[in-house]
Amino acid sequence: TLAESAQCIVLFDDELAMELGANIYAGINEVFINADGFKKSIASPGLGNYISMAKAAAATRNIIGQEGLAKRSYVQAHGTGTLQNRQTESHIINHIAENFGIKSWPVAAVKSYIGHSLASSSGDQLAASLGVWAEGIIPGILTVDKVADDVTDKDLDFLLQHKEVGNQGIDATIINSKGFGGNNASASILAPHIVEQMLTRRHGKKAFAKYQTANEAVTEKAAAYDTSTSNGENRTIYKFDHN
Repeated sequence: TLAESAQCIVLFDDELAMELGANIYAGINEVFINADGFKKSIASPGLGNYISMAKAAAATRNIIGQEGLAKRSYVQAHGTGTLQNRQTESHIINHIAENFGIKSWPVAAVKSYIGHSLASSSGDQLAASLGVWAEGIIPGILTVDKVADDVTDKDLDFLLQHKEVGNQGIDATIINSKGFGGNNASASILAPHIVEQMLTRRHGKKAFAKYQTANEAVTEKAAAYDTSTSNGENRTIYKFDHN
């Protein structure tokens, strides 16, 4: 199912985030891109996604450790769910799980709700991942009754129900964007609580306490804006061709 969507993600320098007291929704650890070659009219997936996923898993382990990767991470799959995609992507993710010592690696797929965006479908995956940390629930794949027989799932746990993990139950997620004959991209995304620990180590407890104080006003203002928007109070400032 084709879809249209737009995402706006603001990437901050860590010092600027602390100075402004910005809300921290996650941290971008690493993004790996690997090309399988030229796009063809009839494309097929190749080796590139194995490489990008392996690099993302390794980068994640470097930050949260082996236990964190094995027990406190999950995958946001490309999850197109076509005959070819489900066979190849499940084999890729399972192969990575097996080689990194992961058992029952949770796998989610936001495309089961919204379809495949014509623009940046990985942006949908990132937005969904931020929502997991905000709400403490990984959305399950509710559009199927069971996993197809040709899907590799020896070391995977395809979530066919919502999984409650709590706001700090997941330390990282790997977002996988699969290029059929083109670019593959896998991203290691860190949880807000992991980012806060890293900021404290890097800048010191005193600086982080100062950030927390600045963040109180930001959180309050964001909550007030959310409430007014939910109540239908539109105060958008529109100054076309102003000055």
